[in-house]
Amino acid sequence: MSTRILLADDHTLMRQGLRHILESRSEFNIVAEASSGIEAVEAARHHKPDVAIIDVAMKEMNGIEATTQILKHSPGTAVLILSMYSDERYVLRAVKAGARGYLLKNSAGEELIQAIHAVEKGLAFFSPAVAEIFHDGLARLKDVHQAQDRFELLTDRERQIYQLLAEGNSNKDIANRLNLSLHTVETHRWRIMEKLDLHSTAELVLSAVRRGVVS
Repeated sequence: MSTRILLADDHTLMRQGLRHILESRSEFNIVAEASSGIEAVEAARHHKPDVAIIDVAMKEMNGIEATTQILKHSPGTAVLILSMYSDERYVLRAVKAGARGYLLKNSAGEELIQAIHAVEKGLAFFSPAVAEIFHDGLARLKDVHQAQDRFELLTDRERQIYQLLAEGNSNKDIANRLNLSLHTVETHRWRIMEKLDLHSTAELVLSAVRRGVVS
């Protein structure tokens, strides 16, 4: 039986390259593609793939938040993060979100095949450089969790709006994009600022960068 795979990356050429690699193997079946975190969540909800390969840096909803949402709707899906970034903050947050693997884009190829087979079996898989970072940071994971306690207070909608704000979107832009009233977005923004103890847009952007929500 073939492994059903979801590909999510906001670069079309990257998705095409991954599809080319995977379709050369008879054991893989690409059931869906997505160009954003939001699309990835919807695709996972609909298709329930065995493995979701998710880019960490996508607009509107990043790959880490998408991982959390995918596993809510499709807990049987194994999420494999594919990223340009080997930064500890991304790796630890991805693992905390439930990702089973973290692979660097510059090592995709045979390593990607190995990673898919591993995570599908319930095993963890990290690119060698990422594994070193993960193990070095594991001892500090408790401190990282404590630093993110406030972030855990945000609802799913607030996290989405938090990222959109950090990306430079206005309240009106966000209202139009999410089909919400301006008042609703303003209320969410106020609650986000209160929960995270932020006092300006600049502080919000800086906090998002530090948390790895935006790069």
